[in-house]
Amino acid sequence: MIDCARMVSGPLAAHFLAGLGAEVIRIEPPGGDATWNTPPFVGPDRVHPGPRGPLDLPLGPLRRGRGKRSVVLDLRDPRGRALLLRLLGGADVLVENFRPGVMDGLGLGRDALDAANPRLIHCAVTGFGHTGPYRDRPAMDLVVQAMSGLLAKTGFPDGPPVRSGAMIGDEVASAFAAFAVMAALRQRDHDGRGRFVDVRMYEALLDLVWDEPVDHYEDAGLPERTGNLDARAGPIGVYATADGHVAVVLTDDAQWVRLCARMERPDLAGMTRSDRRGDGLARANDALAAWCATRTTADCSAVFAACDLPAGPVLPPWAARHDPHAAATGALEPLVHGATGTPTGYLGPRLPFRIDDVDLSTAPAEPLGASTDAVLRARGGCDDAELAALRAAGVIA
Repeated sequence: MIDCARMVSGPLAAHFLAGLGAEVIRIEPPGGDATWNTPPFVGPDRVHPGPRGPLDLPLGPLRRGRGKRSVVLDLRDPRGRALLLRLLGGADVLVENFRPGVMDGLGLGRDALDAANPRLIHCAVTGFGHTGPYRDRPAMDLVVQAMSGLLAKTGFPDGPPVRSGAMIGDEVASAFAAFAVMAALRQRDHDGRGRFVDVRMYEALLDLVWDEPVDHYEDAGLPERTGNLDARAGPIGVYATADGHVAVVLTDDAQWVRLCARMERPDLAGMTRSDRRGDGLARANDALAAWCATRTTADCSAVFAACDLPAGPVLPPWAARHDPHAAATGALEPLVHGATGTPTGYLGPRLPFRIDDVDLSTAPAEPLGASTDAVLRARGGCDDAELAALRAAGVIA
């Protein structure tokens, strides 16, 4: 598999596939993309703010580069493009996230790729796809959050739209890209044909937003944003405690009865799910909010657990570093330096599933260009003289 993508969405899709066993060759531009120049830099024996040395890895490539061999190849040079086509001749998959038209401009359009390898699965991850009136627009994660409606759904009714705290457009599109590639490979098993896989970040987030009946919400005049509460039923929301916040989801009447007993509110226990809407929902939310406000997060969590409610404390994003459940399941793995095998002190997420008797581990990320010569010898048919000439011309590094 060849990963020519930049930044997050494409490289993350390739990382997912590497975790599933794909042999991934990552093609980097000279000097790396923007993620290679973002401090801090993790060297073989220290973490520092820069400048980046030849063996240093920034945190983005340190995580998303796991399971990949790093090759530096200048695709602006026709010799670099010729080398890429050689590599693609023996590849199953190409992942890239250039804007529509860039691959054609490089001489790497559909005809060139088909000539190099008619069985190639070519996956392109873009903001809006390769068709439609928005195809040529530049897009990043925040842009598709905005245009998909996700941004407008996030925040409080009396406040502005709020971006997601994670790069959700990149993440979701990457997951869709990975399973679309696997589906295309499975279809190739039947007919032997390569295919173009057009993954659109905008539509990936539409899939999230439209999982709820937002057309009905518009017709019913419901607010775009509801803050930390669900306006339809509940109580469902985030509630302040004496020392933090807790998230609670009540989905049936039995849960509500158990909670009312703990809150010593028998006057509310008879409210059914239908009653807990509109003004009734406001009463239920107010009662739960008042109860939580006088108790610590730990006390609230203990009561919710005793009631068998779906609930949990609101934790900082780095809490998983010290969480006993994350430790027990191996949710995060120590990141080691690819050149030396030494621990870096940082952690990276593993794939969020396990498959019996399948090794989902990946090799550490390599420094920029660490496998250029080895890959071009083994996969590109280059000899020492050709490699030396290409390096002298700045085509490889």
